[in-house]
Amino acid sequence: MKRFVLFLLCGLMVASCTKPPVIDTTPASLSVSSGTLSFTTDGASSQTLSVTASTAWTATVANGGSWCSVDPYHGTGNATVTVSAATNKTAQARTTTITFNAAQCNPVTVTVNQVAGKEEDKIETTTVALSAAPREWDKKKRADITYQVNVYSFADSDGDGWGDLKGVAQKLDYFESLGVSALWLSPVHPSSSYHGYDVSDYSAINPKLGTEADFKDLVSQAKAKGIGIYMDFVLNHTGLQHEWFKAASADPASKYRGYYVTSETGESTTGGMGDWYSSTTGNIGYHGRLHFKLDTSVGSQPKLTVTQATEAAQNGNTDTSVKWFIYDNNAIRMYKTGDNLYEITLNIDNNWGILVKDDATQWDDHKWGAKAGEQLVEFGKAKTLVKGGAANDIIFGGSSMKYYASFDRSMPDLYYGPADKASESAAFKDLAVAADKWIQMGVAGLRLDAVIWIYQNNANANVSFLKQWYDRCNTTWKANGGTGDFYMVGEAWTDSAEQMAPYYKGLPSNFNFYWWYTLKDRIGKGQGNDFAKTALYFRNLFQAQRDGFIDAIKLSNHDEDRAAEDLGRSFEKERLAAAVLLTSPGKPYIYQGEELGYWGKKTNGDEYVRAPIRWERNGKLASGALGGKVDANMLSADRSVEAQAADKNSLLSAYRSFAQLRNNYAALASGTMAEYSTKSNALAVWTLTGSGEKLLVVHNFSSAKAAASFGTENITRPVLVSGSAELKTTTLNGNVTDRTLSLGAWSSVVFDLSE
Repeated sequence: MKRFVLFLLCGLMVASCTKPPVIDTTPASLSVSSGTLSFTTDGASSQTLSVTASTAWTATVANGGSWCSVDPYHGTGNATVTVSAATNKTAQARTTTITFNAAQCNPVTVTVNQVAGKEEDKIETTTVALSAAPREWDKKKRADITYQVNVYSFADSDGDGWGDLKGVAQKLDYFESLGVSALWLSPVHPSSSYHGYDVSDYSAINPKLGTEADFKDLVSQAKAKGIGIYMDFVLNHTGLQHEWFKAASADPASKYRGYYVTSETGESTTGGMGDWYSSTTGNIGYHGRLHFKLDTSVGSQPKLTVTQATEAAQNGNTDTSVKWFIYDNNAIRMYKTGDNLYEITLNIDNNWGILVKDDATQWDDHKWGAKAGEQLVEFGKAKTLVKGGAANDIIFGGSSMKYYASFDRSMPDLYYGPADKASESAAFKDLAVAADKWIQMGVAGLRLDAVIWIYQNNANANVSFLKQWYDRCNTTWKANGGTGDFYMVGEAWTDSAEQMAPYYKGLPSNFNFYWWYTLKDRIGKGQGNDFAKTALYFRNLFQAQRDGFIDAIKLSNHDEDRAAEDLGRSFEKERLAAAVLLTSPGKPYIYQGEELGYWGKKTNGDEYVRAPIRWERNGKLASGALGGKVDANMLSADRSVEAQAADKNSLLSAYRSFAQLRNNYAALASGTMAEYSTKSNALAVWTLTGSGEKLLVVHNFSSAKAAASFGTENITRPVLVSGSAELKTTTLNGNVTDRTLSLGAWSSVVFDLSE
């Protein structure tokens, strides 16, 4: 056995020595088909690499290259490798490397690139409640706001119960707080009425309101505060107590007969308003016994003969078939004494005269009297009678004049002759002298009352007259050192804006009643989307008549129901109306008490829309002129100036805020208006551009919250918020895609869009 093992071992050793092992001397190899791969943002398509290797290999992606994947990551020998890239959701390009390794081989590196992508869409919304951040006001007045003052009921300086000129002067700081640059004073001339529109002397001051020195002092103090004084000037009529009218009534030969519309100067034109009246002076009645004989045989113009009588007076006839009566404070039936003849003897005892009637109780066309200018009885001489409006009292002495009055018999109409030559008339010249006095004293403007009735609603004639009047006053203004043109605004109260527009050919400014009618209508409907369009229509209409026109916009005045009454006494609606007034183009007027929420209807009496200001919670009122016709419930302590000034949420505070904003931003006061369209029916939206500024004005006219998209408009700088407002901003990847504004009921906001 030992020999066998030894033999085997020796055999193996021999075999090994005689046949050595084979060694592979071919070097290892590794290669990759490309050194660079490039991918798009999406990385949607994969790319391949060809790996050629003589041995096993591995692929490794560098750190940070997780977006890049390899399939497979290892292999032996030749292979095809798929490389994929995930979508690039970043805004930067990216790169990485794939390193291939094999034993005894140099590494092979492939660079993988991918272009910049975009971040995944990120949509965000934020909603914030808006609060105002206006710039600091430089105290300059730009707003051109006028305040209408009923002097007799505004402020009482001496405790007599009547408002007066000194009272107005004592409240100049109040006007300052409202940003006012002018005051329109109700008539301050002597007058028989509390309201002053029946003027008895155009060159004097009503002693109930103060003295001429008081007026001069008011003009001076107001001017020092940058406030002009506008006088109410009545050109359509005077009062019965004017010396011109007294002289005209007393003497048919007086030159002042030609100052009035009388039967001698002409009849009222078609389309007019008013009536004819008789003015008599002296002992025109009769106290004694007279016999009356009426002859109706002439048909439409019966004749009356009056004689003094000594026979006994008769009682009235009881025969109802007779239709003729003598009227002496009572209708007394005459006796029929023949065909078409009627007679009666009566004791007459009155101070006015007599009339004939053909009905005991009816008037109008059943009244018979004398023709104007033929009223005086001549005993024993037949007088031809006329009926209806042409019939005047039959008188027995003194003097009588038939005159025309558009409004009331206490306000006889003035006469200026042919319109194209009105400035040559005596009445025009005397009134111009009176106006000169006040302009030379420093009055900065005139408000002209009832201008459409000067020539009885004849627009062409009225415009011709007004142009002559304005040119005369403007000449005086300039001669007195006035800056620019004199201000004058007309009450051309017609049925429509189209009818009023021609009055701009005569005057630089007219009250825009139709603006207010539109506003209250739209607030009532909760519809604001066409308000700016309508306001621009008015402006274009007026612009066509006069370059540089001044649109006098307003809510109510002393001759209308109060704005608060029209708006249902709603604080929110009243605040909205104030906001619209003071953010609209034009010259805004604030009527006394409007800023305090005063209400009132004319049907209760004019006094109820001319209420006194309650200054202190428990102070006295300047109500004497109104004869006690005041609404105590309205004039409460909480509605006083004292109470509202202390309340930042009061209506007075809202007026003050909007007035200051209008004074602060020139574009708001005098900028060019443009419509701004949204898809909301409730919102009234417009822009105002000028003086390097651009403002966006938004009002909600409805009783519900209203919203509208303003796209990417930069409505991020609110300068005034009234009520409530929210701004919802939507962004996509940090970029604004929409701004939606929501306004509470009857709320307003103004944005500064200036660059």
